[in-house]
Amino acid sequence: MEPITFKVKKHQIPNDFSASFSLQLIGSLPVHSLTTMSMLPWIVAEIRMLSAESSKEEPSVSQIRLYVSPASLRCEPDSGKIQQWDPLNYSGLFEYKPQHVHKLIHNSHDPSYFACLIKDGAANHQSVCYVFKADDQTKLVCVLHRASSLYRPPALVEML
Repeated sequence: MEPITFKVKKHQIPNDFSASFSLQLIGSLPVHSLTTMSMLPWIVAEIRMLSAESSKEEPSVSQIRLYVSPASLRCEPDSGKIQQWDPLNYSGLFEYKPQHVHKLIHNSHDPSYFACLIKDGAANHQSVCYVFKADDQTKLVCVLHRASSLYRPPALVEML
């Protein structure tokens, strides 16, 4: 008698699937890797305060495109629809692998802002906190859900 065998296929998201979002990069700060969740609201407030101070001196809104895919979280300057992409002028702001995305922080008191805590696996034990602003709050919810569903379990998004 021959044994019965079968294969179960996992439902996978294609590796090339990604979503992109147009946002404003408010700023970033390096933080120690032992930074706790209770410290993050102060770090986010510090980034926003530094951004507000620098915009008084030199007003500039940093429009970016945030690309969320199973392979990476990538941030690039948003040149708009007018300019054609030029590989000689290309400059990515950052790109991280999914395992480095530690937390996505969303403040329910100011729903247009969110932060992303990146923990680098390097020996220097440094992490970076990036703060973003979405013009459309519904778009922000989409960004957070997309990133948290691709990178980690839903507990990745913290409501502050």
